[in-house]
Amino acid sequence: MPVKSLNALLKQLEKRNLENQVKDYALRLEQESKACHRTSNERRTYPAEMSQTSGSYQVSQRKQMDQLPKMKENLVKTVRCNSVNQKTMNAMRRPVKKISRSSRLSKLNL
Repeated sequence: MPVKSLNALLKQLEKRNLENQVKDYALRLEQESKACHRTSNERRTYPAEMSQTSGSYQVSQRKQMDQLPKMKENLVKTVRCNSVNQKTMNAMRRPVKKISRSSRLSKLNL
């Protein structure tokens, strides 16, 4: 093959290679731009979701705080009731038998 035709073929290959690279870059740019838009949309939606969640969390916390005095009051009532029951149960019990123990131990024969 003559040198001129080889040079022409080389130029064509380089041109095709460059065209393919441009197409690849254009495709990559398009994909990255779509990803960027998706990310920015998600970035906008997250604060809204977080504020909704924190609002519902604050409501549940308020409900729990409102229930605390009621729970304490119920606890006080049960403690009072239990202490009265314990006194009556102790009065009904028989006295506990004490077992006498010797204070000295016997000597061992060796």
